[in-house]
Amino acid sequence: MQDEARVVELARRLRAADTGGWRESALHGVIESLGRPSGDGDGGPLLSGAADSPGGAPRLRPVGRFEQDFVRDGEEYVGLSVPAVLAEDGAVGEARAFRTVAEALIGEFGTASVMGVYGNPGPFYDIAPRWGSPFLRWRGPDDTLELHAGEHGPELLLQPTYPVEEWFLRQGHGEPYAIGGFFGARVDDVANEGLSLPGGWRTGDWDVFSRTLADFLRPLPAETYALGIELNPAFHALVPGTAGPLLFELVCGERLEIVYDTGGLGEYITDPRTFGWTPQSERRTVLTHWLESPYHSGDFGIGEVDGHALATMIVATLRDLGVESPRSLSLADHSQRVGRHHVEYYGLTLRENP
Repeated sequence: MQDEARVVELARRLRAADTGGWRESALHGVIESLGRPSGDGDGGPLLSGAADSPGGAPRLRPVGRFEQDFVRDGEEYVGLSVPAVLAEDGAVGEARAFRTVAEALIGEFGTASVMGVYGNPGPFYDIAPRWGSPFLRWRGPDDTLELHAGEHGPELLLQPTYPVEEWFLRQGHGEPYAIGGFFGARVDDVANEGLSLPGGWRTGDWDVFSRTLADFLRPLPAETYALGIELNPAFHALVPGTAGPLLFELVCGERLEIVYDTGGLGEYITDPRTFGWTPQSERRTVLTHWLESPYHSGDFGIGEVDGHALATMIVATLRDLGVESPRSLSLADHSQRVGRHHVEYYGLTLRENP
């Protein structure tokens, strides 16, 4: 509890900070204030400021060549990162540390205005940590507080609201892999007034789709667990001779499992076991699915997902059924609603039907 209380106090101070238009003189004052104990003096300094403190020292991100096109008011910096806690090694340790901090912040500030997963690239073309790239944002008109995955554990990030959102919006140019992961905005949060989301990207190339699907699936259990959410998208496919049935349903919270419904496909399809699907008659599904299906992928926990193998299995199944291209896929109704957030699945390249 001591770590959680310290992180919450850091977050309060960051949200209340006067960033002075993100000029250097004001920001060094903010950093100094973070290292001072609260008035009652009963907890010691919140930060040591030393490079060997848990996770490292606070650091400012200056406006450089990858950031300069997205600032508008002469900002000299686009972020102040403060390590929250030091995570144990491995995806499980990282995810647990993130979730612990996330729950403390949600308890203090309420459900985040925005949540999701960056995938690759991250803001200003950063490379995502291999274990996952979850984030939560409490959005403000000028500055936004974010919790995201850092190099050694979760980090608090105070940032001007406009530059990161402008970067994200301009990534909606439609080129493959321009945006990954998923992005969810609270539909009932006045803090999201004026928030614009980029269009996604689609592809007609099965190889491109297989690669982005693999990248999406591999870290997913760690990311959904870290965020404390469950994703449950289902997939329509325009199979020749059908009305576009629901074929797959994905469930992912702490574990990931996909089911495959062959019910509307007739009796002359290729045996799904050929592609790697497991019959329910041999082993039952572990997670709860609303789509009753005779086949499934098996279930996988944090760090256990072979994204390439799952993506290859799904794509091989679709191609064998005669589905023309990934443009013939879509998501079922309500797939994009996750709790109080409307989610865009950029890394899947898919949306619900209009």
